[in-house]
Amino acid sequence: MRRFFAIALISAITFIPTANADSGIIAVYETSPDKLWALVDFHEPSENIMPPIASSKRSGEGVGATKINTLGGDGGDVYLQLVYYDPSERAFNYTIQQSPLPVKNYVGIVRVTDAGDGRAQLSWQGVYDANGVTEEEADAILSGFYASIADKIGESFACVK
Repeated sequence: MRRFFAIALISAITFIPTANADSGIIAVYETSPDKLWALVDFHEPSENIMPPIASSKRSGEGVGATKINTLGGDGGDVYLQLVYYDPSERAFNYTIQQSPLPVKNYVGIVRVTDAGDGRAQLSWQGVYDANGVTEEEADAILSGFYASIADKIGESFACVK
């Protein structure tokens, strides 16, 4: 019984959102939080907001759902698993289970909040370890990926900061 509680506590701590992510974006858009959430929700097709993704295939609903994102240009597949999901708070966390990206132990932390004045804020952070490259190189690669997300969403909703 004690082991169960220790595992539960470690799991809860692992997926608590943190401010010290290795890389990510925070952007504010001219739209409601609900409309932005409808675009970025884990259950939506990744290719709609992630230019490097050519296609995605999701299985399941809620925590435990999986998604395979296929990178364009024969870049390989990224296998994701949803580990935290609260649509009422417009929040989810996911892990990368397998990927050609140069990271391991990746946890993505996504939040959409009300920024006031009819605007919504997107926070998309990643915590990970570099794998096969320096930490700076991994940060640069993922920073470019996050920037492409912000730019793609900006095609639907004006980004104000």
